[in-house]
Amino acid sequence: MIKIKNFLKSKTFYIIISALLGIMTWLLVLNYTNPTENRSLDIPLNILNVNTPATLGLSDRDSSVPNTITVKASGRADIIGNLTASDLYAAVDFAKITASGKTTLKIKEPECNRLGIKIEDYYPKTIDVVYDKISHANVDVVVEYDDSLLAENFEILSVTAEPGTVQISGFESEIANIDCIKVKLNESLTAGSIDSDKSGSFLGHYYLKSGEEVTADYEKEKITVKIEVAKKVPVTYSVSGIPHNDYYLSKTGITSDAVLLCGAASDLRNINKIELGTIDISGASANVIKNFDITGYLPAGITAYQTTDVSVSAEILKYQIKNFEVDISNSVSTPGKNPREFTYEFSVEKFTVAIKGKAADLANLSVSSLGPTIDLTDRGVGEYILPLEFADIDSNKFTVIGEYVCSVKIAEYIAPTGNPGENTAAPTGGI
Repeated sequence: MIKIKNFLKSKTFYIIISALLGIMTWLLVLNYTNPTENRSLDIPLNILNVNTPATLGLSDRDSSVPNTITVKASGRADIIGNLTASDLYAAVDFAKITASGKTTLKIKEPECNRLGIKIEDYYPKTIDVVYDKISHANVDVVVEYDDSLLAENFEILSVTAEPGTVQISGFESEIANIDCIKVKLNESLTAGSIDSDKSGSFLGHYYLKSGEEVTADYEKEKITVKIEVAKKVPVTYSVSGIPHNDYYLSKTGITSDAVLLCGAASDLRNINKIELGTIDISGASANVIKNFDITGYLPAGITAYQTTDVSVSAEILKYQIKNFEVDISNSVSTPGKNPREFTYEFSVEKFTVAIKGKAADLANLSVSSLGPTIDLTDRGVGEYILPLEFADIDSNKFTVIGEYVCSVKIAEYIAPTGNPGENTAAPTGGI
């Protein structure tokens, strides 16, 4: 304690205090006359190892690398005022770019070669660059069209594009998404205008797999398209004659009722059908087949596409006979019958009736649909030979084989004598 009191009273203490006061006074004067200031400068951004991506086969995909960055520095007024961009240094290293895609590069903190300058901040601190590999790919050419382009009765046989594939170059990630190059014929050709083979050059449209068109991003590509067409023409024929008596024409058919014809539009315009002529089935008891060579019916310069031989067939079938059991008492209609005055006795109870017709029609025929009838109209007492007639039969479909008759005895009805009170009215039925 005594030592501290002695030191505070000593000369050394006052010298130190005087020195400190002098320094503080100097600092106050300096801060007033040459204060610390901040300043922002745009300085060049140096790129290190700029060729490294190229050695890896990578190319810049339009990255926005700034030429300068903004630096905020501080220092005494007399130093900061004379600070220039050349006194500062900032760099970014492209050696960090090692793969395709986006890479975020850090800008190193700027350095200053002058004393008394402090880097407070800088902007930007990072930059994003996108590099990719240049690649090649073969893209298919697709021709798009619909039948509205065709003239009436014409069909497209083939549509070919030359070239069928196109090699494109570009960034790997971009061309990997290219789906095809489309040629849209409907945009260039008039509806109903194609009536002969055509060839033309058309502009291809680039499409991504997502369906988006990106034609503007690529060079125009001219595609030659060849269109082959044919005219569809009906083939006609006729049938004459009547088959054998026991046979009938069931149906006719042709292997191709139309053919495709190729040739000049002017020649095809005059061909609307091909007539093969007449198929004669007179007296036929079996199927009739006749073959034709279409080329013999075509004018010069016109050819048939694929189909040249055509067969016409006539199916000849034999009539079938079906027997029906006709019961006099249950199935036969007897108009004119008067059981109140007469009794009737038929010589037969049943008929076996043979009907000829087509098998399919006979399958649907029944006894009731024949309409079997024995007409007793105006028949009095006596014995009669009467025909069994078929009132409802369709004579266009069926033929009754043979004639059917029966003997009918008609006698006067005699009412029976009964006991008083019994009902002696004449019967309403009976034979």
